[in-house]
Amino acid sequence: MFHISGFFDEATTRLAGQLALMDALGVRFLCPRLVDGKNITDFTLEEFNKTLKPRLEAAGVKLSSIGSGIGKIPLEDDEAYQSQLQKLANLAEIAEAAGCRFIRMFSFYMPPGFDEKGVFPRVIEKLQGFLKAVEGHDVTLIHENEKKIFGDTAARALRLHQALASPQFALCHDASNYLQVGEDPWEAYLLTRDATVYYHMKDCQDGFEVPLGQGQGRVRDILADLQARGYDGFLALEPHTAKYALLRRPLRLLPFINAKAARACREVDESRGLSFFSNVTREDVMRWQHENLIKMLDEINSFPSGSNEGGHYG
Repeated sequence: MFHISGFFDEATTRLAGQLALMDALGVRFLCPRLVDGKNITDFTLEEFNKTLKPRLEAAGVKLSSIGSGIGKIPLEDDEAYQSQLQKLANLAEIAEAAGCRFIRMFSFYMPPGFDEKGVFPRVIEKLQGFLKAVEGHDVTLIHENEKKIFGDTAARALRLHQALASPQFALCHDASNYLQVGEDPWEAYLLTRDATVYYHMKDCQDGFEVPLGQGQGRVRDILADLQARGYDGFLALEPHTAKYALLRRPLRLLPFINAKAARACREVDESRGLSFFSNVTREDVMRWQHENLIKMLDEINSFPSGSNEGGHYG
């Protein structure tokens, strides 16, 4: 069964707006990142329990994962690492308080031209520190293949999973991110699927994020295979709404800035029947992402049309 979630801060950073949009779409799972202008990583357990948890419960919303930036720091920044160890221990408590199993994280920014063999032991050492920070908590760290980190390729992400060999460490697949480091997202999916427990619904064309299914992410093929394999987990909407919503007009007006991105914007506009002068908001793009995902799920017959029950499909 598929459970739809999303980074609804891409429509608005205000929790009230996020919950309103989720209610309109029938989505009941949130991946919090920016909440009322503050990153979820910076909330204390007391703040979460006092200011966020009651509002989530009142709205009938649960958390699919904590959208943290843990590990999104340079490998050799030990001061930032020590700070993140403390924040991660706190996030583990927040996750448990929210009944949330997953915490999203990364494997450190690498210097240009880094030596994979040389840095690998240090990466593993620091990731083991992250695992130590959540020891004793019923949470799993899910590694996203962000570009420019150690695990930005499928092979390196899988290598981390195999080396750590921990039940509290698994992979999160992001097709757009794989494309942006020159990898085939379908091949990356096949290589890592047995280690992957969570999927970001993000697509891109020639390095520019576009609505789901309108890029090169092979998202429909991935969903079809997940259904065939009996996947029971989350699909988290993450369209990176700002890029298209804010840049479509400048790029179409001045295509020489980035010809491929300008073409992608024009093709999205045409697919939606929009003119150059049409207004597009970040909330619009978030709605399109959800709409396109539902269409693809319908197409692969994962659920009869209209069978959405609380954001669950299948």
